[in-house]
Amino acid sequence: MTKEAKTEAKTEAKTDAQSEATPDAPTPPAAAIPRKTWIIIGVIVVAVWAFAINTHSTIVQIVAGVLTALLAGVLLWAMRTIRRHRSTVSLLQGAVASPEARREALAKLSEGKDARSPTNVFARAQLLAADDDPQGALKLLGSIELRNYPPAMQDDVSLLQTQLYLRLGRTGDARKSADLMNLDNPQRKEIRPLAASIVAEAWGRTGKPKEALALLDTIELPKKDAEQIALQIRVARVFARFAANQRGPARAELVALADDDINQLGRFIQPQFRVHPELQKLARSVIEQHPAARRHIKAQTKRR
Repeated sequence: MTKEAKTEAKTEAKTDAQSEATPDAPTPPAAAIPRKTWIIIGVIVVAVWAFAINTHSTIVQIVAGVLTALLAGVLLWAMRTIRRHRSTVSLLQGAVASPEARREALAKLSEGKDARSPTNVFARAQLLAADDDPQGALKLLGSIELRNYPPAMQDDVSLLQTQLYLRLGRTGDARKSADLMNLDNPQRKEIRPLAASIVAEAWGRTGKPKEALALLDTIELPKKDAEQIALQIRVARVFARFAANQRGPARAELVALADDDINQLGRFIQPQFRVHPELQKLARSVIEQHPAARRHIKAQTKRR
């Protein structure tokens, strides 16, 4: 293959960092507090007041009144929080349409009264990541300590950080974020396949290839985004097998990945990913010999 042809093959194999899987936008909460919860609260309030009235004690009735007022305050705060969260999610869902929509959503979120809230910061970081600004997204996420994000959001924050660090080739930082995730959180089962594949890549690139391969074997592909996650699993397997000195299997995984989508091999040859030189060389050889690259070169030659 000529030098010019090799260059074209490499160019064809470049992959846009935005094509990597990213966590879904937060799931919108219910429109209001569930009816069942309202019933439980109502029964408790009635029982408390029935007891207070039955005691004929002014002090007990005052205490019941204070507790009722506190409960009302908590409920009002919860409903306002739900409304703000739904508004943020709505902006995120509308921002997927185009870069212009993302910039508009970023501007609205940045100018909001709760611009410094963890939910708002995470939403803006997602938009920056989608706009191919991993540095900006990481800086924004780091403006709030992980422990200050809501517990239900912390795994999502760590997952996004891991992806962004891997995109920048900062594998050590990616490993730190990956190790903070609880992959067996029963409340986050829907994101486990993606999260496990990302964690496996971080492990495979930082000295834990056996653990990475074992983790990949536990992944069950979901119906949603199955193809995208399957590609990420193959990418993680390449890194893990290469790190385990399994050069033959690593090459086979690269070929299989190229068969699925040759552009995915760009993850192994582009400088921003900081891949081991030997693995870069292996990926280039697969690209140069792959039929898809040859067809592209042939088509380009005919056009000239």
